[in-house]
Parts: sequence; C-alpha cells; structure tokens
Amino acid sequence: MNDRFRVLQRQPRRISITLSYFVHESLLSRSEEEGRSVSNLCAFLLEDALRDQQRDGQQPLPVVTHSHGPMGNGRVKTHSF
Repeated sequence: MNDRFRVLQRQPRRISITLSYFVHESLLSRSEEEGRSVSNLCAFLLEDALRDQQRDGQQPLPVVTHSHGPMGNGRVKTHSF
C-alpha cells in the first residue's frame, strides 16, 4: 500500500446520526458553554469514551468500515481503537 493511500485513510470521516431532542439540546448547551461546535464536542466525547474503555482493560467494540468507491473492493473491514 503506498504512503499517499495510507494518509488518505487517516483523514477525518463524516457521519450522520439521529439524536433525541433531549440529547441534541444537551449537546448544544454544552458546546456553547465550551465554545466549540456540536460536531467537535461529539467527536471529543466519542474519542474520550473509547480511550476510557481501553484504559479500563475492556476490549473496544470493533469498528466496521465498508470499502466502496473507486479504490474500494466492497469488503467489510473491522478495526479496533
């Protein structure tokens, strides 16, 4: 695998999720208090939770990715943090 492809794989990824009204309002309030975007707050909270899980010695849930598009082959890959 060439170096350019490896760098492209490490680029941030966008996802779309559905949240309850209460969760969204809580995230919005906290993001305003901390002076950051809701997206940035969510990324921070998810990364922090995964780090805590690793520190506690628990196996993190595998992250499933699908390789589609011009360079993908349609295979499912699993990764752990």
